[in-house]
Amino acid sequence: MLKHLNERVCVSQYAGKNQALWACYEPLNSSIYSKRQVWKRLTGLLSTSEMQRYLEKNYHSSEVSDGFTSISA
Repeated sequence: MLKHLNERVCVSQYAGKNQALWACYEPLNSSIYSKRQVWKRLTGLLSTSEMQRYLEKNYHSSEVSDGFTSISA
């Protein structure tokens, strides 16, 4: 399930062997007539700390990093 951090970024959690793994997604600009939003996967599976660093580096927004911190705890 995708968990929205804001209108332009969401993450999805996967069960790893010893830890949670995460992937990051952005909206894919598809047809304006599409009935639902299509998301493009931006990353492979990352650990929680790796995802936190990725979000901080690529999305300079406290909304995004704080949102991820709240759902990953």
